[in-house]
Amino acid sequence: MKNWLVCTISVILIVGCNESNESSAEQLVVISNIEKTPELVAELKAQETIDDQLRLLYDRFEPLLDRSESLTGTDVNNDGIRDDIEAFIDALEVTEPVRKALKQEARQAQESLYHDWAEKTDANIRKALGIADRYGKVLACKEFVGIPVRDRTNTASTLDALTYNTKARTMAYLAYNHLLDGSVSTLLDAEAHYCE
Repeated sequence: MKNWLVCTISVILIVGCNESNESSAEQLVVISNIEKTPELVAELKAQETIDDQLRLLYDRFEPLLDRSESLTGTDVNNDGIRDDIEAFIDALEVTEPVRKALKQEARQAQESLYHDWAEKTDANIRKALGIADRYGKVLACKEFVGIPVRDRTNTASTLDALTYNTKARTMAYLAYNHLLDGSVSTLLDAEAHYCE
């Protein structure tokens, strides 16, 4: 309970109001920060896998997740990762190479939300295939930094669930994914140059 309260208090809310005379629609930007208390660090270290750590963080800090109507959510530092997901990754007890690989994956998952996939055009198909090809680099990087195979797949599923956590985001992902129907990819070797 104490961790939840500390986390809730550490959430910074910035509220901007529409200055026109129309209805004052408010935009809510949530920047989340997870305080790594000694108790939380110990619990994270006690988890067997990285995905177990992510699940523990989700269980404790789920209210921090951005559920705004924005497809892309808030990314104050413009690094391509939604701030709430970045806070989850930053809270993990992992090595920096592993953290960077997970951030690379979160950035790749987020990328599909920056495009309009409503039309099945050749340009959209090429764009979707380009994003999907970059996922191969994510897989190669995660293997290179030593994440075990089961943890690679489980963390991918969890990061996807965190990224596409609203109906609009899920629908955008599904539209993107349908453009990939029939495509194939080749696994890349686990090499350092695939890591960002």
